Amino acid sequence: MILIYDFDGTLTPYSLPQYPILKQCGYTDKTLMSRVEYEILKGHAPEFYSAYYKTYMDILAENNIAMSRNNVCLGAKSTKLNDGVEDYFKKFSSSKTGIKHYVVTSGIKDYVDDTVIGNLVDGVYGVTFKQEDGIFRNVDILLSDKKKVDVIQEIQGQNSGTTQVIYFGDGLTDQCAFEYVNSIGGTNVFVASNERSETNYQKLNTNGIINHYFSADFRATSQISNYVKKQIELVIDDGR
Repeated sequence: MILIYDFDGTLTPYSLPQYPILKQCGYTDKTLMSRVEYEILKGHAPEFYSAYYKTYMDILAENNIAMSRNNVCLGAKSTKLNDGVEDYFKKFSSSKTGIKHYVVTSGIKDYVDDTVIGNLVDGVYGVTFKQEDGIFRNVDILLSDKKKVDVIQEIQGQNSGTTQVIYFGDGLTDQCAFEYVNSIGGTNVFVASNERSETNYQKLNTNGIINHYFSADFRATSQISNYVKKQIELVIDDGR
């Protein structure tokens, strides 16, 4: 069995990545998204993630900020997580349970690597950049909604092709992942993190692809923690 998590909105309280370097440039979620939507409207980028990272790079260039790893990862170590997340991963780490945990995000891989989570999971997959002389240049891997499926398949391959996959996501951007995991007989957990959660859950679950709906609480007594504990115990018992 392997456990795979979206990052923003699933492990954090925010549905959008919170990059301090953009806030340092004067951007809020609202003004950032307005500019991303403009890029799509004008045909400067074919879809959301291309537009998002084009905007990200343009903003840094306009503010004469080099796209060094230090700048890109500014504030990562202080990233706010949902209640109990850090202790949850410590408690259920692969070193203690034999069950591996992975993060698959459309956010920046290096940034997530630098958060507390980076050292607590068995792998982080996200957006990467080509580097030249220590500076991030163009996007190398753009991890879109559909690309998440390719990554899940890659992770399966690293784990003997297992179909015992539990996927945790919080919104419509996880639809492709949810559909794939359902198609292989895995389990989907919808993590309710904001006021739109119930509506998004209903849209996603029209075909019954979501198995569980839990609040974004990972503390020891939470539904998520109790559920994962039980699943791990079942796997351990089966292996005896």
